Amino acid sequence: MSRAQTSLLALVAGAALAAGGCATFEKVSTDAKLGLESRITKPVVYRLSGVDPSLRANLDRARSELAARNYRVAVPPLNRALWDLEKIHRRSLRLDELVVAYDGLAQAHLAIGADDLAREHRRLSRALGEAEARSPASGVTQVLMKAKDAYVSARFRDAVRGLQQALIDLEDIEDLNTRVRRLADARCYLAFAYFATEQRERVRDELRRLWALDPALEMCRHEAPPGVRALIVDVQRKQKDP
Repeated sequence: MSRAQTSLLALVAGAALAAGGCATFEKVSTDAKLGLESRITKPVVYRLSGVDPSLRANLDRARSELAARNYRVAVPPLNRALWDLEKIHRRSLRLDELVVAYDGLAQAHLAIGADDLAREHRRLSRALGEAEARSPASGVTQVLMKAKDAYVSARFRDAVRGLQQALIDLEDIEDLNTRVRRLADARCYLAFAYFATEQRERVRDELRRLWALDPALEMCRHEAPPGVRALIVDVQRKQKDP
């Protein structure tokens, strides 16, 4: 970001804080809790980057639910937000926002007692943050192909590790449609691999996230083993009638 852009953000944030008058310090504390300072500055960042600020709508909605401790209600918009944020073409901004979304998922799942899911989301958050600090890599689809080969060869734990890494590496794909298609493919096979390693709640978690992209779940249905197909039907039923 240029010095001029940084100065503009500082002016916008400063003006918002000044509006609080003598209650500034108390308001800053409240705003930090609710994430309101992010709502002030992020639309500016989006516009300066040529990104539609509406792409953050689901993330903002979810963070409001988290602030209100409506943890279960926050999960669906967070799942939708992960796909919305993929439309951000600037890699650094996209990864930064994905970190926020995964942190939200970790917070929500920890609060509702799904500790295993919370740990996985926190791991993804850290990995994406580390990826943001490095340059984009090339040939990243090979990680996905090797992980799928491991699954086909019944090396399911190797497949899980490879597919989890693919969710990070595939963010280096520049083309939006290709990136989303590959990420959806990775999540489908991750659901299959989780099923094979008897991690049913993780299967449901991946299917719920894929449902947020495509309620028909056509990208997974045809190649899914019978047990996963039954879970697909169950997830679709519960998502439509929670």
